[in-house]
Amino acid sequence: MDRDQVRDRITFLREEIDRHNRLYYRQTTPEISDQEFDALLQELQDLEAAHPEWADDSSPTARVGSDSDERFPSVAHSVPMLSLQNSYDSAEVAAFDQRVRKDMGGHEVLYTVEPKMDGVALAVRYRQGRLTLGLTRGDGTKGDDITANARTLAEIPDSLPPDWASFFPWSGVTAFEARGEVYLKLSQFAELNKQREAEGQELLANPRNATAGTLKTLDTAEVARRGLSVFFYQLFALDDTGQERHPGHVSEGRDFPDHQSEMATLDALGLPVNPFFRTAKDLPELQAHLEDLAGMRDTLDYQIDGAVIKVDSRLWQERLGSTAKAPRWGLAFKFPAEEAVTLLKEITLQVGRTGVITPVAELEPVRLAGTTVSRATLHNWDELQRKDIRVGDQVVVVKGGDIIPKVLRVLPEYRDGTQLSFPAPDQCPVCGTATVQQEGEVALRCGNPVCPAVVAGQLRHFASRNACDIDGLGGRSIDLFLELGLIEGPADLFALKSEVLSALPGWGEKSAERLRAGLQAARQRPWQAKIFALGIPQVGVSTALTLARQFPDIHALMEAAPEDLALLDDIGPVVGEQVATFFQGEAGRQLVQALLAADFFLETEQLPTAPISVSGDNWFAGKTFVVTGTLEAMTRDEAKAAVTSLGGKVTGSVSKKTDVLVAGEKAGSKLTKATDLGIPVLEEEAFLEKLAEAGWQDTGNV
Repeated sequence: MDRDQVRDRITFLREEIDRHNRLYYRQTTPEISDQEFDALLQELQDLEAAHPEWADDSSPTARVGSDSDERFPSVAHSVPMLSLQNSYDSAEVAAFDQRVRKDMGGHEVLYTVEPKMDGVALAVRYRQGRLTLGLTRGDGTKGDDITANARTLAEIPDSLPPDWASFFPWSGVTAFEARGEVYLKLSQFAELNKQREAEGQELLANPRNATAGTLKTLDTAEVARRGLSVFFYQLFALDDTGQERHPGHVSEGRDFPDHQSEMATLDALGLPVNPFFRTAKDLPELQAHLEDLAGMRDTLDYQIDGAVIKVDSRLWQERLGSTAKAPRWGLAFKFPAEEAVTLLKEITLQVGRTGVITPVAELEPVRLAGTTVSRATLHNWDELQRKDIRVGDQVVVVKGGDIIPKVLRVLPEYRDGTQLSFPAPDQCPVCGTATVQQEGEVALRCGNPVCPAVVAGQLRHFASRNACDIDGLGGRSIDLFLELGLIEGPADLFALKSEVLSALPGWGEKSAERLRAGLQAARQRPWQAKIFALGIPQVGVSTALTLARQFPDIHALMEAAPEDLALLDDIGPVVGEQVATFFQGEAGRQLVQALLAADFFLETEQLPTAPISVSGDNWFAGKTFVVTGTLEAMTRDEAKAAVTSLGGKVTGSVSKKTDVLVAGEKAGSKLTKATDLGIPVLEEEAFLEKLAEAGWQDTGNV
């Protein structure tokens, strides 16, 4: 690749990895397996290493994914909550062992091996024997406060025995933090879906996604009903404030000597630990434990996707240290995706809420990774052609990350001439409208905005948790309403009468009133949730929040010009054009007008943050800023929020429209580009002075 191609590939990879991070951590709807994601990340790392002139500290290679949710308060972690580096074959395990032994200078090594749970990370803090805080992983430096939900987990004690401090190998402990993985048992997952099916609700996609969604549910009674479980794997003391790790180290006798004693103390405290826990003194013993765990995988009542390998000694853990993203003393060995061979009997078509038509493989049912698989996505017709997939083929099926069934490859040696290619449709399979293909896309779409499949998808999205979160409205109810002609779009939901609802099959007065109450609550949803509910292409939860902070109501948002939208952080020209096109198009305007008539949009929407009061000369107002590098006094997000609160705009990339670059340590390529364009640069000290001159104060809402 020439330099322009390399730069374009780096830009594409950063955007694609960020998109997959959002899908995995925030929307819990991953499209690719962990291995495919790691391959993209590795390619980006290699390109950035070969071209340091394009290094950027905001690159996904320099930070971890985030599951942060604006609905919950954010709290700093006592110590960073890092992820382990992933490996996928025994050669990488051997390389890890070789590196550790080299770094330890020939000292004796002992490893621990335990299951890698396919769940959601959780940190809990105790003070004087009582549970005081529950935190999600968030972005690794701060997490969401979900204490109320953590208290509903039966396996997490709210209070400990009076002699709890005696379980620690040193005296004077008043507070501690334990970290673990929350999960949903497979048996409990099946039972929940059985109940949801009986109630006409949408089925939960998989245990991991169900766990993530449950922990971010505002209804603690519903969290308790789900019956989540937890295994803990890390423990350390906190200082007197409970906000930072105790300053002592292993060498000073203020820490556990090894991971074994750490796990034993967790168990003694009554915090559950996984029963599979083994030690290994060399590589053959280590690999034998990995094989044993892989063999047990299908017998467990919970999902695991690999094994966690750690250096047992806590002293050597500290000496080996960490990179910016992962500890050097641990490794996550991911089990290879289980494969199965089966017959592709038929290819059917699905139409999504944006009109995208997706081919789906209908398979001869086959057992795979603990479940029976009978369908697999084929993504698009480019993939069908690239893999030469035909109806009647024997195909190899895998479950990406043990979640998403997909056709890995065909077995052409079994063909007998009866197999048939599947051409791309020229008509929508649901409504018969001609298909269209937008410029730059591989996807085919139905060109009819009121296609029944499109409308049903829009309604499901409108009612979903991050959108209107309408209690009592599941997918089966939506299908029933559409079939009976009671609704044609989201706005019609608000006109449904209790007497009509209560007379429907499977309904009654109680369920009708529940839905009516849910619809009334939807009118009071936060402004960003209403924006997300509209289903604007490429507008996810975080982008909706950005729009909500910039535009006070639906009228201002509808009139926003593409060039103004493109300046907003996290949006850019492509998404900005999509937003403007949505509101300028007939379907988008009709949807908004109908929702206005239904009193869905309010004259004063519930904004995501309160403005910060300022005084003095506001030098920031009207200027466009880019913030880059590492700041000492605040995070980049806090700096961006401060600028926005003072009337400035913050974008993610430097251009001729940038007025000021705020540069911290290791500013990288953005500083170089700003200098080349003659854009004024503020170092952190000067930036803080400007904030003070404008009368800005950190009031806690940045």
